[in-house]
Formats: sequence, C-alpha cells, structure tokens
Amino acid sequence: MFSAIFQNKTGFIIFAALAVPAVAVLCFWLAQRAGRRPWSHAALGAAVTAEIALTLFLPSGGAAAEASRVCVINRNYAEPFATQQGLLNLLLFAPIGFFGLMALRSLLPAVAGSILLSLATELLQTLVPGVSRGCDSSDLQMNALGGLLGIAVAWVVLRLAKRPAIPPRRHARATAIASAVVLVVAGIAAATWITPVAVDATSLQFTGEKEEASAQRAIRQAFGDRYEISNVQLQAGVDDSPDLLLIALDEGSAELTWPDASQLNVSLESSSQTTPSSFAIPGVTKRPAGKEDALPIARRYAQQHFPRELRGAEPRVYPVGDRAELGWIVSWRRRNGGGVLMPMRLDVQINTAGRVSQLLVRNDKDPHDLPALNVDKATAQRTALQALHQPKGHKVRVADSELLAVQREGKWRAQWLTGFETDDPSVVLDPVYVDANTGKVDTRASRKEKIDNPEENGGGSVETTQN
Repeated sequence: MFSAIFQNKTGFIIFAALAVPAVAVLCFWLAQRAGRRPWSHAALGAAVTAEIALTLFLPSGGAAAEASRVCVINRNYAEPFATQQGLLNLLLFAPIGFFGLMALRSLLPAVAGSILLSLATELLQTLVPGVSRGCDSSDLQMNALGGLLGIAVAWVVLRLAKRPAIPPRRHARATAIASAVVLVVAGIAAATWITPVAVDATSLQFTGEKEEASAQRAIRQAFGDRYEISNVQLQAGVDDSPDLLLIALDEGSAELTWPDASQLNVSLESSSQTTPSSFAIPGVTKRPAGKEDALPIARRYAQQHFPRELRGAEPRVYPVGDRAELGWIVSWRRRNGGGVLMPMRLDVQINTAGRVSQLLVRNDKDPHDLPALNVDKATAQRTALQALHQPKGHKVRVADSELLAVQREGKWRAQWLTGFETDDPSVVLDPVYVDANTGKVDTRASRKEKIDNPEENGGGSVETTQN
C-alpha cells in the first residue's frame, strides 16, 4: 500500500526527508533556549511537519487540477473505522496529540490544537489551488479522534510518571479566544467558497471472507488460475448504483457488484500495445486481421467460460479505436418480444494479438412483466429534445434512440434512451431517458449508462454497453 502511495514521488520523499528533521532541530533549539522540554517540542514539530507534507504537498492524481471547493459530509459516522483511509487518518494525528500534550503539558491547548489543525487541513486541501484533495468530514472525524487518542495516552503516561498536566482552567480563556478566532475565519471561508454535499459513504471499506471468496470465484470463472488477487475493497453504491467490490489483480483490475455478484467488469490492458497481462485463450494461435477473425476468438473464450450467457443472444462486433488499434468488442445482446433491449449479457474485447484485454459479464435474469409500452420512438424523441438543456449558439439534432430495460430503485422499466449531436463535435450532450410507459423524463439517469455504438466514434469500450 505505501509503495503505491509513494511510487514515482522521489522529489516529495527528498523534500519531506529534509523538512521534517529540519523543523525538529529548529523546535529543539527554540524550546531549549526557553527551557521548555526540547525533545518533546522537537517530536511535536516533526509530527506536524509530516502531517502538513502528507496532506498538502504529497502529489496526487488531481494535483494539476483546480480545487473542487466541495466538502463531502458523510452521514455514516461508523464507515471510516472500516476503511484504510480512516485508520490512516487516525494514526496520522495520534503522534500530534501525544507529543502536543507532552510538550505543552496543558490539556485544553493540546485538544484544541489537534482539532483545529485537522479543520485547517481540510479547508486548505479544498481551497488552495493545486492541492485538489477535497474536503471530507470523515477525515476531520478520524483526525480529531486520532489526536484525542494520542492525548489520552500522553495523559496516562504523565500521570504514571507523576508529572500531571496543567489544570485546564489555567489556559481556558486563551484557548477559547484563539479557537473562536480560528472557527470564525474557517466558517467565513467555508460559507463563502465551499459547497457541502451530503453522502452516505466516502471511502473504500475493508472486506471479509465472504467478499474475498466471491471475488475469487468470479476471477477464476473468467480466467482460471491465470491471475492472483492482491486486494479486495468495498465501495458503497450511490443512488441506484449497487455496492462494488474493487479487485486489484497482479496484472489488471476488476469490479464485482455486491452482494449479488451479478456483474463483473475486468480491465487487463487498455493500450494499443499488446502486453502479456492480457489473457491468452487456449487454442488460439492466429492474430485477428479484422472483426471476422475476432468473433470466433471471442466465441471460443465465451464457450469455455460463460456458455450460459450465450444462450438466446446474438453477437455484434465493434472496432475499438479509429483503426481498431485496441482490437474489437464482441457484444452478446438480446431483445424481448416487444423489442426492448435486455440488460447486457457479455462483452469481450479481443486485442490485436487475439487475447482478452477487457471483459464485462452480467448473469442477471432478463426482467419480465415490464410496464406497458405507451410511448413510441418519435414521441420520446420530441420529449427528450424539449427537456434537453441546449447549448447556446449550436444546432442540436437527435442522433438516435434506443428502447432498453433499466433498473430504477430496484424495479425494471422500459425507457427510451435518446442521444444528441451538435454542429461542434467537441460539445458533448448528456443523453435523455424517457419512460416508455409514462412518457416522463427520468432525471435520475446518468451519462454512465449511455449506450454508444463504437462503430460511430471509434472509441468504444466495454463500459458503454451497460444498462
């Protein structure tokens, strides 16, 4: 885990390795001159410097982007205790609380300092350009608890050493004034520049034997013993989305819906340069020259690993990339008697070496007893066009509409998915879902569920065929 965090961050490692001891030496010198427990102050300075370096200066994937200025408020207070991030945040502030009390020997300043430092960190992560880590109430919660835990341990140590902390009342007034000033400034900054967003979960959670066994079964069905699972974490779903098991493989990654384990999405390779990480299909020795060659290769793989998903489904083949440089997607889909496209069954991406590079498989049963189809295609398109937020200065036209089965709040419905095009290819418009029974626009739908035809844009991927 730590090797992944600090990978390719040599500059930061050098900076932190110089800054932490430098601040520790400075704090030692100042405290020694003042006769104020130099070793404890040196340790406190080192702990605070390490926290600032890790939270504000450690490069991240979004470091180049502007700060989002959104603060996530997690309604699930217990969730951070079941996540790696939550426990790491707790451990990060425990030394600050411990050495804070050991250095100051005053309870109230140590408590206030730990909590306010965490608050300041979250605000700065959101407001400072170039940091772009965002604000999360779960981080503030665990940082504060870590600081309090460290303070509690230090208090016990001081009591056992018969060097009790200074009574709280001695510094109560000064601490209250300083805390009030910081809270007012933080409140003004938050009210002016930060947007709070309440969610039910924010972090990846630990998993147990059931989740890991389910992930193991899914990967073994898809690839036998070719890949080893290195880690499994749980990501809570949002709105209608299910929970996901995020599966890290020794080569590639995968996602499995939880707890139903009905959909597996695997990415082994996403480059035009074929690599050994893609899955070699036994018996395939010839490189595909086109989609006519890719289809039998994908069918051979599917018959070996997912024969049930082929029943009653017809395959279609799409090139991936302008010149099929990423290979071809072979997609097995089917329609019911009313022409409604059923949920995705199986997508297999075959790279130019004739190996599996991406996989999306769903083993749900087709939904039955869909509501009556009362809205035709033309009516759905007119409704979608009226509901569309059209960009100014551009002409918009309907690209196409597809009637498909979608699941909303646990119930299956038939909806018309309508896509749009403009006179400017760089302008991307969200598709609009119109319920085929009620004729109303479904505003809960997301772009993630859009069905693209890879033949039209040359950029097809496995994820575009979900519904």
